Amino acid sequence: MKDKYCLGVIGAGARGEAFARQLHTGHPRATLFGVCDLDGDRLSKFCDWCKLENTPRYTDPAKFFAEPGMDGVIITTPEFTHADVATAAMQAGKAIYIEKPLANTLADCYRIIDTQRKTGCVAYVGFNLRASVANQQLRDIVQQGMLGQIVYVSGLEVLAVAHGAGFMRRFHRKHSQSGGLLNHKSCHDLDLMLWIIGHQHKVVRVSSFGGTNVFTTDKQPAKFCHECPHEIYAACPYKAQGGLHFPIGGEPNYHKGQPGVYGADNCVYDADKDIVDNQVVNLEWDNGTRGTYALQMFQSAGRRELAFIGEKGTAELRDGLRVNLSPHGDTLEYGFAKRVGGHGGTDPSMVGRFVHAIDTGKVADSSLEQGLAASVVAMKADESRLSGKVVEIKPEAYR
Repeated sequence: MKDKYCLGVIGAGARGEAFARQLHTGHPRATLFGVCDLDGDRLSKFCDWCKLENTPRYTDPAKFFAEPGMDGVIITTPEFTHADVATAAMQAGKAIYIEKPLANTLADCYRIIDTQRKTGCVAYVGFNLRASVANQQLRDIVQQGMLGQIVYVSGLEVLAVAHGAGFMRRFHRKHSQSGGLLNHKSCHDLDLMLWIIGHQHKVVRVSSFGGTNVFTTDKQPAKFCHECPHEIYAACPYKAQGGLHFPIGGEPNYHKGQPGVYGADNCVYDADKDIVDNQVVNLEWDNGTRGTYALQMFQSAGRRELAFIGEKGTAELRDGLRVNLSPHGDTLEYGFAKRVGGHGGTDPSMVGRFVHAIDTGKVADSSLEQGLAASVVAMKADESRLSGKVVEIKPEAYR
């Protein structure tokens, strides 16, 4: 255990910006060792924007990981790079924090897990919604048996207009690069459902339906936003907006030279995408619990909802947490103070959670295997959507 750890950040994007700023401005247990990105121009803009004047910069991951003074790496690169980045970092002896989802294919998820088991490096998956006080309270209620046997669980995420549009123009629009919208975006929500039910129980069957109903090619005025007729662009609710990608809170940084990765200039209606813009999922656990999950977009404000129904009561998490107990209908209300920071105020706590994992060598609250479980459910749901069949999930899928 050290008084303070030196942590690097690889991936000069919005998530990397959040971590780099926190580490650079001062964390009681960690400091910023350096930043790495393959794109030297982007890295320079990133460091200038974040005011990282004296921070070491790397465009070669191998040299970055070989630095003996760096204790761990926070991986915020796109998920189609996760397996290569994570395995190289662990093979160099570094602890890793890997932003959700674990990877874009199950094969890559397994490769990351196999490397961790061989190297013994600490590996933590960034499911930051687990740090929410409201989600922790809901989990305690379920785990302590207040609702009795859980029969049904439902989850819903509605994305705000600009948020949803971002997935249609950046690398996430390609299933091969993201593993699908459920894997990239909804692994947050699926993980909460799995975590609250308990990972000792596995989802064994899924079915799913989804499609592209809004972002269709017949509405496309141009391939790129900068080519769009002014009057159409001005009125478009889905044009690129700052705050959802690097730089956070700044003007959109188009990077027109590499639209396949950064993509902020791509028209959301372009045919160059194969993910859906809405989806529903049915789930069945090995203990008989059944559930549903839905992802929708296009609203003025985003929101998440979770509900658990058991033999002895219900718990619903919306703006607050409401528990109704059977058979007399006694009601409990839980309110939670608003916290500052992304993802409901959980983002500022994630470096500390990673540091605690390094201290103890334990990642029971967010392990690679738990990250795998969310991706298994997401990818098998997409398999069902594409095949039109109910998909059975075998035990070996979970490793």
